[in-house]
Amino acid sequence: MAPTSKQKVRVLIIDDEDTIRQVLSEFFASFNHGYSYVVETAANGADGVIAALRSSPDLVLLDMRMPMMDGLQVLKQLRAINLSMPVLVITASRDSKVAAEVLNQGVFAFIPKPFDFGQLDHLVALALATVRRPSALSRV
Repeated sequence: MAPTSKQKVRVLIIDDEDTIRQVLSEFFASFNHGYSYVVETAANGADGVIAALRSSPDLVLLDMRMPMMDGLQVLKQLRAINLSMPVLVITASRDSKVAAEVLNQGVFAFIPKPFDFGQLDHLVALALATVRRPSALSRV
């Protein structure tokens, strides 16, 4: 069941690049999916895991290459928190082994940087349409 027009969707963006976090945050403000987004960002993996525990996001956008705690480590922690939360991996890595590993961890999509905003818009809408926790989309 997809979110309705009166629902808010919590999005968590985990990326160590300020510019990426800012651009993606602004991008969510421009979506026209019929509901509003509440965007939270984290500049590193540890902060991202804490944010996920605190706010229980409906969707996560995750970078793979970050200092201290890489995206795969974060992904494993996110899966321990919630198996059904859609995660979109956005990364500059072209490593097919990394892509295969994150896809085996149940990510919704693997999106290489630089990403296409039209594709991202479509994938976000698709990910949210397949959310298995529709009741969670009404919290905020």
